[in-house]
Amino acid sequence: MSSFTSALRRAVHLGVCAGLLSGLMPGGAAAQSPAARIIVKLRTGTELATVSARQAAQGVPSAELRPMHRLGQSSGIPLTDGRQLAPGLHVATASGISASALAARLSARSDVEYAVVDGWRRPTSVSEPTDPYFGSPASLPAGQWYLRAPTGVFRSAINATSAWSQLQSSLGAVGSADVVVAVLDTGVRFDHPDLANKLISPGYSMVAEGTRAGYPGGGRTASASDLGDWLTQAEITANPTLYKDCEVQSTSSWHGTKVAGILGAQSDNGVGMASVAWAPRLLPVRVLAKCGGYDSDIIAGMRWAAGLSVPGVTPLSSTQTARVINLSLGGEGSCSSAYRDVISQLAARNVVVVSSSGNGYGEAVSAPGNCPGVITVAGLRHAGTKVDYSALGPEVTVSAPSGNCLSGIGACAYPILTTVNTGATTPVAGSAGADYSSGERPTYGTSFAAPQVSGALALMLSQRPGLTPAAMAQLLRNTARPFPAPSGGDGVPQCTAPASGVRQDECHCTDATCGAGMLDVGQAVAAVDGAVAVVSTGNSVLAPGRTITLSGAGSLPSVPAAGVTRYEWTLLEGGGIVTALAGDANAVSMTAVPSAAGSFKVRLAVTDDRGATSVSDYRVHIASLDASTAGPPSSGGGGGGGGGAIDPSWLAAWALLLGAGLCRPWLRESARSR
Repeated sequence: MSSFTSALRRAVHLGVCAGLLSGLMPGGAAAQSPAARIIVKLRTGTELATVSARQAAQGVPSAELRPMHRLGQSSGIPLTDGRQLAPGLHVATASGISASALAARLSARSDVEYAVVDGWRRPTSVSEPTDPYFGSPASLPAGQWYLRAPTGVFRSAINATSAWSQLQSSLGAVGSADVVVAVLDTGVRFDHPDLANKLISPGYSMVAEGTRAGYPGGGRTASASDLGDWLTQAEITANPTLYKDCEVQSTSSWHGTKVAGILGAQSDNGVGMASVAWAPRLLPVRVLAKCGGYDSDIIAGMRWAAGLSVPGVTPLSSTQTARVINLSLGGEGSCSSAYRDVISQLAARNVVVVSSSGNGYGEAVSAPGNCPGVITVAGLRHAGTKVDYSALGPEVTVSAPSGNCLSGIGACAYPILTTVNTGATTPVAGSAGADYSSGERPTYGTSFAAPQVSGALALMLSQRPGLTPAAMAQLLRNTARPFPAPSGGDGVPQCTAPASGVRQDECHCTDATCGAGMLDVGQAVAAVDGAVAVVSTGNSVLAPGRTITLSGAGSLPSVPAAGVTRYEWTLLEGGGIVTALAGDANAVSMTAVPSAAGSFKVRLAVTDDRGATSVSDYRVHIASLDASTAGPPSSGGGGGGGGGAIDPSWLAAWALLLGAGLCRPWLRESARSR
């Protein structure tokens, strides 16, 4: 049988089968499905590339040479030639297969340099969301200033609007509902209209003591509804052991509802506010109640949200587990082995943990923000300086706005607008209880900087789901904007390393105290599709005189099918403690032996086999031997936030505290802000 006859039989067979399948499908679905459309680059020197070059040079009609048709014949996929864009560069279409699957199949061929989806693009800008509080409502003239592009006034604004436009252009939607973010907090008010449609389940309450949780009988329950966390003197007197070291809290904070709103309130729905992540699904987990919560409940909540088993608790389905876990909480002490263990297990599942630095007034980062592997966020004023109440230190990854006020006025000028409940103690149900914070009832605290970073990570994951926690952290560092330089005339000092009992109010940040810079969501989203150089110190004990291994093994290529082929290490700053790196500067890892406590900075450049490159700077902090084994000194606050009427001279900075057990949840401090 001739090759022509065989080809003819195959063509007839395919045509008949396609016709029969089309006729069997209701409404002729097969015939109506859109054609897969891709762009194909033929590899130079191959037979098909030669045919393509002839077509381009001689202007031969596509119907005569048809290089894409020929490619389809040898691939077993009927391809139709579209436009020729350049010699060797063609548009091809096919039916019965998705564009992404077709591109992947042809990319595997030796005579194809690449095949990509011929995507549909829209204008790259997104109109301002229709949510009224995004603009300048009468109750809060600055509106959601922190979501906009930075200006001379709002230097710390996170540029979320740019990220929204980029994702609208590349994905056809802002963010992805496939990304789940867990909010481990006081619970969430399910009846708030800006949150009701964003919750993927009622969540879970890990708070076992019914007295603290606010429901009779106690025990964990399959509902993370926020029932309030007010605490009276009568309750403390009646339960002195349970409420040891707790203080009276006359009103409920609705803290988890506030955090959830910043992260994922329904955006562009003409109601209330916009959120950083725009379209994520929120998983509420109640781990805090009256006076705070136990580490054990928080760790159980982390495990459950990530899909790890918790005895006696019904597991989530695989589509409900979180990729990002937000912990807007903290307390005194170093990072425990229990936190280290669960964070390591979560990282193995590609789940990233974000924590606030704590409201320690310039003292050390609180736990669990001081744990390795956590993305820790410090708080900034609108002007880009560290807000007075924020803790700081080498554990901070980046900083973000956390709200601040101006002295001598009756309303807070630059709080973080978010969702709240109107109930003073118990919640007001339904629409009557749904409200938003304002200048008179402001929200501020490092608790509200963390969900901005969690929202940024949700947007990044919607663009590139395969990002690892270490890569996410490095991308945030790489794309952060530099802190404003001290002007000399503003009277604001430079931030210094935290010391126990030494308070630091507003100060100018450095990359050794407040992380790599100011969060820029737009730049972070723009960087996710390239290679990512990731520096890790592994489980090394970072102490003077001990060898530290710096590894680039966690670096990511530009696409999953590629591989990192080149590494290049540079010592940027020795900091007086490291004079050189040891080993091959082009190997995957190098070592260093610091001579004393302090910090040094390295640079890693990587290149993958597609030619994509990435350069990352990484500051390595070395504590004294005692500090590195015993942990950082105790901090003076957690990640809580404010609310209530503002006194012109004194502003309430509420600090949510968690320790090795229960500790006082709120500290009322003066919160001077410029």
